[in-house]
Amino acid sequence: MNVGSVLLGPLLAAGALAVGLTLFNNHVLPESNHAFANLLIDIGRMRPTARLQEGVFITDFPGYNLLVQSVNGRTNEMRGVTIYQMNPGGPPTTILAKRGFLSYTPDGRNAVLELKDGEIHEVPADEAGARRYRRMVFKTHVIYIAGAGGMLERTVRDSRSDREMSARDLGRERARVVASYRQSLEQHRQRMIQIGLPPAASIALAPELVPWPSRIAAFAARLLGRETPLEKLAREQPTARADLEMWRMERDGLRRRIAALSVEYHKKFSLPAACVVFVLIGAPLGMRVRRAGPAVAFVSIAFFLFYYLCLVGGEELANRLLLPPWLAMWLPNLALGLWGLHATLRATELLGDRGRAARSRRAAGPRDRKAPPVAAVAGA
Repeated sequence: MNVGSVLLGPLLAAGALAVGLTLFNNHVLPESNHAFANLLIDIGRMRPTARLQEGVFITDFPGYNLLVQSVNGRTNEMRGVTIYQMNPGGPPTTILAKRGFLSYTPDGRNAVLELKDGEIHEVPADEAGARRYRRMVFKTHVIYIAGAGGMLERTVRDSRSDREMSARDLGRERARVVASYRQSLEQHRQRMIQIGLPPAASIALAPELVPWPSRIAAFAARLLGRETPLEKLAREQPTARADLEMWRMERDGLRRRIAALSVEYHKKFSLPAACVVFVLIGAPLGMRVRRAGPAVAFVSIAFFLFYYLCLVGGEELANRLLLPPWLAMWLPNLALGLWGLHATLRATELLGDRGRAARSRRAAGPRDRKAPPVAAVAGA
């Protein structure tokens, strides 16, 4: 049996699937995520009660505090409604209702509260000194809250999250953030030089750009208790110390943003490549099915869990700047792919050797049969 011809079909199918998934992740998935995010915004506007929390005061409506005991998100019906209407210069008006409905006006700019079976308790501002109290009972009471709503028609957001971008958009955004990082680095470098930092020591403002020999020398100097020029400047000048602290915070934020964009970029290609990797893993396992039996299923699950944990852990390490993004996303593919390729080649060679031995035995069968012993023929 030619093992190469047997593996050719699955490898071609896995390669085609990987290409299809790459196109899907790069074009279809970002637009789907973007449309879904817009849809959630529209649902929240068309059904405003979906954002209300039961038993919690809602202060989003200008001039009103709203408390609801229960909410039906499908019908926009509220039960046990309590409203405090703020009155400038006087006590608030309390509105109680057994049930109510929240909606928007057709232009989407104003909120409409339609209350049923309730009471209004208030102390008129001009009569507060006389300690008068007013109570009104109503069957239906409508409150219009100006400026509380958003437009109901579908909107298209200009901003996109990382998972709503294609690979090209991610590359452009990453280039923009990198340019912003370099510009900010240069501004702080010039600032430190003006304060008194030697120009040659300003490279320490970006440790990731420092060559490894210089990093090792700085680490050795720190072990010996020596101060770097940057540390000396921060110790002598409080202004420089404050500027350096602000720069460190800004630098870490920009670097994490760059890492997050790089992770999403590489993920669009590393995940589809896993199709080929798992074919390389499955081939040697499949060749050993008869010998290993049910153990192959447990080994397969172990490989899948290893890949998943490496992917999730690598993404977290990359976001924390502990691992390069490309290595974090491609590490499970590299580890399992190399193992699968090695195991496949070994299984192919072993199976090929056994096949050649079997074919040689079949070919030499009738011609190599030994003749019966002479003594046995004579005795017969």
